[in-house]
Amino acid sequence: MKALAIVNTELLPEECIKNKEEIDILGTTVTSGVVDITKPSFDIKNPQNDDFVLIHVDAFSCNYRDKALIVKAAIKMNSKETSARPVSFFGSDFVGTITEVGAGVTDLKIGMRVIPNCYYPYKEYEGVATGVVTNEASKGWLKLHKSKVLAIPDYMNDYVAASFSIGAQTSSSMIRRCNIKSTDKILVTSSRSNTSMFIIKSLLTEGYDVTALTTTDWSKEELDFVFPAKVIKIERGLKSWEEIDLGKFDVIFDPFYDLNLLNCIPHLNFNGRYITCGFKNQHSSFEEKMDDVRSNKFNLLMLQAMINNLYIIGNCIGTTEDLRLAISKYNPNNTPIQIDKIVDVYHGAEFLDSTYNMQSRFGKVVMTYKD
Repeated sequence: MKALAIVNTELLPEECIKNKEEIDILGTTVTSGVVDITKPSFDIKNPQNDDFVLIHVDAFSCNYRDKALIVKAAIKMNSKETSARPVSFFGSDFVGTITEVGAGVTDLKIGMRVIPNCYYPYKEYEGVATGVVTNEASKGWLKLHKSKVLAIPDYMNDYVAASFSIGAQTSSSMIRRCNIKSTDKILVTSSRSNTSMFIIKSLLTEGYDVTALTTTDWSKEELDFVFPAKVIKIERGLKSWEEIDLGKFDVIFDPFYDLNLLNCIPHLNFNGRYITCGFKNQHSSFEEKMDDVRSNKFNLLMLQAMINNLYIIGNCIGTTEDLRLAISKYNPNNTPIQIDKIVDVYHGAEFLDSTYNMQSRFGKVVMTYKD
């Protein structure tokens, strides 16, 4: 099959690369190309395969976390480091079709469509790592432990499915852990991010009072997608939110603590909950002059947290039950995420550029491996 990869032109012969393209991601040149991948062998008689399945990736998408991995791989290739590989695959969300099953697999069948189950932090099987299932969804073929995928319903299309797992599992966990009351006022920061979008849509489905904070202009269609949430725009790089009339909230969801934590804390009510699942500057090249990452307000922040009995919660992905719940609540008429663009394998640069360089992007960019 044809698969998209970051390619090392110093190590991979030109004849092995089709549709070579270059794009810039925050100052790093990333070279993408299409390579041939053969179906891996899978011996169902081998006991080592008993609890595993072989999956053909039908479509995949990238998350913010993949950006740093892509940039790091490209930097290694560009600097000709000895540890650089000929190709580097990427992508952590996918939908795939099971093509082979091991003898010990009972709940999954050949032909089933599945998505990754990134359960964390609790182990479900000895020797099977928790957390993100793969960083190489673009490889096209994946051999995975049976616990690391879940089947999806027919009414979830491939494009939503390829964008679903990490955002849905993370948002489901964050909402569960905040013990939200029906009267709580909720703020979601960086609201165009994929995780924030999942959070907003899930909260609205339950009837909560949601305010979404953004630094971008939204179209009417985009505002309609999150209605009746109140969308408030602030200037990008604003050092303090004191000059805007935000008010107070009982719960604040924030995907980027290094950008927003210091400004969030003063806007929490007594016994308020702040929860975060990540940070923006996962690589030094991601840092911008307008980022407010001051540490000299830390003492004031902790004083406010102590005086007001605040809860500061860190969240990493979620449990299997969190993902099962998100799948069970999925409504094709009210999807939790928009699909911004769908491209095929021969549009690798467009896929990466749209995913990471377009501030106007609203939702996920999906690459399909289906004809």
